[in-house]
Parts: sequence; C-alpha cells; structure tokens
Amino acid sequence: MKRLTSLDGLRGLAALIVLVHHIMLTFPLFAEPYLEGRAANGLPELLSYTPLHTLWDGQGAVVIFFVLSGVVLTLPVLKQGRDFSWVGYYPQRLLRLYLPVWGAIILYLGWVLIIPRTTAMESAWLGITDKAVSPEALWGDATLLFGTGDLVSPLWSLQWEIAFSFLLPVFVFLGVRFARYNWILAVAAVIGIAVSSSLGNRALVYLPMFLIGVVIATWLPTIRKWQPSRGTQALLLLSAPILLIFPWLIRPFETLRPLVKPFDAVTTIGATIAVIAAIVVPIFRRFLESRVMQWFGLISFSLYLVHEPVVISMAHLFGDQNLRIAGLVSVVISISLSWVFFKVVEIPSHKLSRRVGDFVRSRTKKRPQPHAPIAPDIQAHQA
Repeated sequence: MKRLTSLDGLRGLAALIVLVHHIMLTFPLFAEPYLEGRAANGLPELLSYTPLHTLWDGQGAVVIFFVLSGVVLTLPVLKQGRDFSWVGYYPQRLLRLYLPVWGAIILYLGWVLIIPRTTAMESAWLGITDKAVSPEALWGDATLLFGTGDLVSPLWSLQWEIAFSFLLPVFVFLGVRFARYNWILAVAAVIGIAVSSSLGNRALVYLPMFLIGVVIATWLPTIRKWQPSRGTQALLLLSAPILLIFPWLIRPFETLRPLVKPFDAVTTIGATIAVIAAIVVPIFRRFLESRVMQWFGLISFSLYLVHEPVVISMAHLFGDQNLRIAGLVSVVISISLSWVFFKVVEIPSHKLSRRVGDFVRSRTKKRPQPHAPIAPDIQAHQA
C-alpha cells in the first residue's frame, strides 16, 4: 500500500503554524488574548476571534501532531502483526525522541548565553517565558517524565508523546480488540477530552487524542477507498479549520467562556477531520504532497524543537520597537537552523535508534514477544 506522504506534509504545515504562533505572541496585542485577556478592537480581534486564527493556532496544530502520532505509530504494528517486536520498539522510539530533545536543550542554553533575556518586554508571553535555568528545570526538560522544566516550552507536548509511546501496546490493543466498534472509542475519547478539560486533568485531555489517531489507523483501508463528493470535500476543508479554532470563536462572548476548555474536544474533532482530509481530499492532498510541504514535513520535528528559543532571542535582540523585523529574522533563522539540526542531530539520532532497535530485535527474535491480536495488511507509515 502506498505511503501516506500527505501526512508528512500535514505535519510540516502544523510545525509552520506553531512557528507563526510563537512569533505572534511576541506582540503584546496578540499575547493578551492568548493569556485569557480580551483582544483589542481591529486587527487583533479579527485575527483572534475569526477563522483567520487558524493561521496561528498553535494549540490546534499540536492536537494535529497528537492525532498524527496515533496514526503513524500504530501502522507499523498493524502491518507486522504478531511479528512486531515490542522489546525493539521501546529503545528505538525513546532514543528517536530523547536524543533530539537533548540537542534542543543544548541549543536553548546557547541562545540564552548569546542573547540574555534581561530586557523587560511588553509582551506578557515573553515575560512568562523568562525562566531561570536551574538543575531542576534542566532535569525536567531532559526527562519529560513528570512534567517539564518549562525552559523549552514546546517540550510540553513531548511529555505526552513519550507517555503515549510507553502506552502504545494498550492503545493498539483497544483499537484492534474493538475494531468493529471503534466509533464508540472515538466518541468516548471526545467526551473524555471535554470532561477532563473541565476538570483540569491534562493526561485525560491529551492521551485520548492519540487514541483517535489509533482509531484512524485501524480504519485506514476504508478511509483510503473513500471518494467523497465535491460537496463533501468542501465540507471537510471548511469544517476542519473552524472546528480546530472553535474555542476561540466563542471567547468574545462572556456567557460562553466557561465552555472554552470543554470545547478542546471540538478542536480534536477538527484535527481528526484535517487528518482525514489530508488523505481523501485531492486538492488538499496534492498541496501537502508538494515539494515545499514535503520538505517542511521532513524537518518538522526539528523545526518544532528549535524555533521557540530563536523567536524569543530575536525579540529580545531587536526590542519592542522592531518586533516585525524580529519576526522575519526568526523565520529565516528558525528554518535554516532546523535544516542544520535535522542533518546534524535528527538524522544521526534516527540512525542510531534504528541500530539499537535492530540490535535488540536480533538478540531477542527467538524469544516469545508480548503481543495483542493485530490486524494484518496495513502499510506502515514512518514515525
């Protein structure tokens, strides 16, 4: 079965949106609504409370990452079935994640040393990102097991990627065991996200997002055969961005503000539709399969890891009066640095993780592997 390259492009698009998101937050007028304030009239209000917010909705982009991870980590298990080596999977997956994370932390320390964050900035977001470097904070960011150290803020999502990576056998078991009733799992996940968002239980907000990706993976043969009508394609393309940012659309209304957190579930539905649209809507799929978007998909993990310290450093370097210049310079440096990071850190990390995984598999291949009943004949998509 043909590789789903459009999902690589979708990951690249999401990474670019996160980059724009953090650049926008360096501007005080856009940081204010992000930190639960009220957007000023005019352009800030337009870009915050209308579908234009999709262009810089970092939260929705991360939810897309989570759903995609659920898909791409499940597919190799489904393809290999009982031959899938869990003992080889764990060291390979953990090295694949942790080595680039540690590289990103080293880069962060370099940026802080080169451009100290000593200048008081007007953006409230820049204020809360000014964290003191301490052994405890470094340990939190380097391990990601019991929260983060909040030094490299994008790492908050990696703690949930790692948690899901540990729990993958459980998620795959649920997806396969209840394959005929996966729609119930998906509905339960969405309801769980809504309830948990209200209660403030972050684990039960984010982990069900991965479960929805697992469900998509088990449905993939059916999804790929689906040929929606033009009207349905238009509906998918219009509904995905609106649902992704739906919590922002209701923020201006004080009576609806208590629903903002529960409506994280609606964001998840939007992310799910975006992933499906990337597979079944030809015009969107072709865009995501273009050379440019495939390239951004290739460096998306590196871009996600390295961009934020660049954005913050450039804001401090150029100051409040030159934030537009700082933003443009941030884009150029972030993308360029991501390519270098990809070549110097991510590729070697990927190769090493594969070697370690293959070594463990070769040493344990004659031993019985723990497994769940797995459906065969589904093409793997590289994680």
